[in-house]
Amino acid sequence: MSHPSSPSVRPRRTTLAALAALALAPLLPAVAQAQAQDVIRVSGIPDENPTELARKYQPLIDHLQKHLGVKVVYVPVIDYGAAVSALAAGKIDFAWLGGFTFVQARVLAGARPVVMRDIDREFHSVFIVNTASGISKPEELRGKSFAFGAKSSTSGHLFPRHFLSTRFHIDADKDFAGAPIYSGAHDATVKMVESGKVQAGALNIEVWNRLVAGDKFDKTKVKAIWTTPAFVDYVWAARKDLPAATVQKFANAFMTLEASDPADQAVMALQGAKRFVPAKGEDFDVIEQVGRSTGLLK
Repeated sequence: MSHPSSPSVRPRRTTLAALAALALAPLLPAVAQAQAQDVIRVSGIPDENPTELARKYQPLIDHLQKHLGVKVVYVPVIDYGAAVSALAAGKIDFAWLGGFTFVQARVLAGARPVVMRDIDREFHSVFIVNTASGISKPEELRGKSFAFGAKSSTSGHLFPRHFLSTRFHIDADKDFAGAPIYSGAHDATVKMVESGKVQAGALNIEVWNRLVAGDKFDKTKVKAIWTTPAFVDYVWAARKDLPAATVQKFANAFMTLEASDPADQAVMALQGAKRFVPAKGEDFDVIEQVGRSTGLLK
């Protein structure tokens, strides 16, 4: 014999369970997100050799960890494209990108600019030659062997290619002695020119100045012949779905660095900055235009 109240009891239990699930549902993503932010993962384009990158990043990671109050992990990547892919896939939260790499990340994955160095609003590339080549000005690069940095490098490829075309009417794909070589990193370009593997190349002027000051190559074999006009370059970018509060806290960690503080100064010196400033999306629109005009951005 069935109990008359049975049909009403069972549905009530089901309803309460459903209501509890509905009440918890909005909280679950927030909980997962909070857990995810117990660790902040950062990376950067490998524009120099791994030893140099490790030297530059460790003091910064220590500073970020202290300022953010969570564990900060540096995640190395194998090339420029891997930095974009890792940001798109959520494997890293913030990445130090070149201007062109950022544009790629913005187009492909909705990456957001956060902060940049003061020098990145007016950055430059430098053209260098092997002294035995006899080259003394950019017009004489036609018919010579040439090395860019990484294919996605702003200062090692995109803008050098752009200025070769617009200033000197040199088509990098047709007017050199064979196809240009891509060294993969700025310091590697200098080594290629020094060794005579190529007669000329282009790289980030900041790396060039540091190599010159540190006597990192034979100055009787390599010289600079031209510095480009200014363009916007490097930026710290955030993956698109990070909470605004996390992004702002990350930005503040950079913008509160003080040159008068010895510890802060050590971090800024390794990053090649006197201060950090907010970055805006429109800062990089010209890079997107140049990327599309050169065919490097589809």
